[in-house]
Amino acid sequence: MTLRNSMGSGRWAAVAIGIALQGQAPSPDRRVPLEPTTWPFTAIGRVNVVQGPAHRSHCTGTLVGPRHVLTAAHCLFDARIDGWVKPHQVHFVAGQARDANAGTAEIEAIRLAPGIDWRAAARPSGGGIAPGMVGRDWAILTLRQPLPGRPVPWRVLPGSELPGSRPGAVVVLAGYAADRPYLPVIDRGCSARIDAPSAGLLSDSCESMSGESGAPVLLLEASGTAALVGIHTAVTNGERVGRAYRAARGVGVAASSFAPALEEMVKPR
Repeated sequence: MTLRNSMGSGRWAAVAIGIALQGQAPSPDRRVPLEPTTWPFTAIGRVNVVQGPAHRSHCTGTLVGPRHVLTAAHCLFDARIDGWVKPHQVHFVAGQARDANAGTAEIEAIRLAPGIDWRAAARPSGGGIAPGMVGRDWAILTLRQPLPGRPVPWRVLPGSELPGSRPGAVVVLAGYAADRPYLPVIDRGCSARIDAPSAGLLSDSCESMSGESGAPVLLLEASGTAALVGIHTAVTNGERVGRAYRAARGVGVAASSFAPALEEMVKPR
């Protein structure tokens, strides 16, 4: 099965498989706009990428440390040069809500997942994502200066069925989608399976759209705590909505894949 990324506007844009027929009315949308005024949503932001004067795109990232943001690696790949962008081409805006935000930062360094290869020669002939790259589709951005506010912790939950295995918990996906690029949207109350379809991956039933690559899959506990259990990176079915695609099912990277790198890079405050 071919997977497609869910990146924002730009040449390397999102395409979902299982697309609804053109002209067919889109199904009801579970996503709702979210004012990012409370944690953990103040730590979610836009990852803006400038490939050139007329080539811009965005994805979603999460502040996981005062100077570190977790996002999807493919957001940082420039298909025009068949290579990765440089740090100075990337900018993070935390908690963006129209013209307001919770902080902005330039990027000092990019750490890609070991072994990731997004070059055209490594992708399937029909396009999309090579299956072996799905679990490597993460990147950690180091900011030039720390941002205020509370980062989101990550949690490794091997083989969990969420929220079923955590009584009282809720699974949400929140990100900056193509249809509301300057205000996050949230699907609250979806589900996620960790280590599915294979170890280090996750699958989710959350609705998403182009621009939400890298968006956190969050587990909100009844106690009021929150943790990032993985990131959303690609879709397996969807429908065309305007110039973008909306999907009701997605796949991504489970926290076990990037936790060792985060534990090495993010120092306790």
